[in-house]
Amino acid sequence: MENTSQHTRPFPASGASSAIMQADAAAHGLRPEELVEFYRLMYTSRRIDDREILLKRQQKTFFQISCAGHEALQVAAGRALRPGYDWVVPYYRDRALCLTLGVSAEQMLLQAVGAADDLATGGRQMPAHWGSTKLNIVNTSSSTATQILHGVGCAEAGMYFSRHPEAAAPSVTDYRAFHPVRFHQDEVVLTSIGEGSTSQGEFWEALNSASNLKLPVIFLVEDNGYAISVPVEVNTPGGSISQLVRSFPHFHIEEVDGTEPDAAFAAMQRAVDHCRQRRGDQRQDHPGDQLQMHQTNDHPHNHADRDQHEADQEHDTDDLRRDESLERQEVRHESLPWLIKIMIGDIDDKRNRN
Repeated sequence: MENTSQHTRPFPASGASSAIMQADAAAHGLRPEELVEFYRLMYTSRRIDDREILLKRQQKTFFQISCAGHEALQVAAGRALRPGYDWVVPYYRDRALCLTLGVSAEQMLLQAVGAADDLATGGRQMPAHWGSTKLNIVNTSSSTATQILHGVGCAEAGMYFSRHPEAAAPSVTDYRAFHPVRFHQDEVVLTSIGEGSTSQGEFWEALNSASNLKLPVIFLVEDNGYAISVPVEVNTPGGSISQLVRSFPHFHIEEVDGTEPDAAFAAMQRAVDHCRQRRGDQRQDHPGDQLQMHQTNDHPHNHADRDQHEADQEHDTDDLRRDESLERQEVRHESLPWLIKIMIGDIDDKRNRN
């Protein structure tokens, strides 16, 4: 059993990235080098999405779900967690989150084409079924909202082992003979969901158990305004899931702009600290934009107002963070194309090998 109150973790490395320092985002915002790392991860995620869409058109993969518009929030969530220490039960849009935790672009492309070398599923599941034993990313089913119950169960198991450490001790007589139990006294579980799936029963069952048991779990609701084709104000009473759950005991609720790295990172840090100190569970609601179709057999123009779709494109976090980096003079104008060129070349190289 390990109880570590301070932990310095590496971030995923690439030819365009250097070591990134921890920040007190709530007080100071992101440092220049951290904002650059945010942009690197966001841009990498977007380029993988673009390449998978091309693979779909080439009939080399048969399904693609985009992370576009969710990148800043997901990078913030990944930066606030400890990979391989905390637990993550994601949903299908969480590409940038998994990249930030340490899943490589190559592994994502292997999964896209159903390769046997895909470490998450061995090529046996659809794309966007994230998973990593090393990074504590729990692979999920294709049924939406079920991951929320898995996240609550993971948090409850950690609490049980904390109170009964003998249950985690090595043994040859039961389950421990086949797989060692790994847990930490202050570990946190993050599970994510789209706002459309908050209408499902599993979501409310999970909130009930988490509240009653005061579990260290973060419910990250990624609200992009549409449940596939249903506007949030039609899907959710009052148009805000945060307002609906405020009466749950022991909940700490944040609602922030998921396209703004500073605000999202500060909110995620507060959420993680709240759970790590065992003060109850945490609800996060992060409005964002739906920039791509729900999946590659859909198109946003089928269900969204064209003017609204164009406005969302103008609010694209990818472009906003690039412009912000330049405005703050954190990256020289001649350096950013170099950074982008390295990332594109790296992704293209992996795509061609696969």
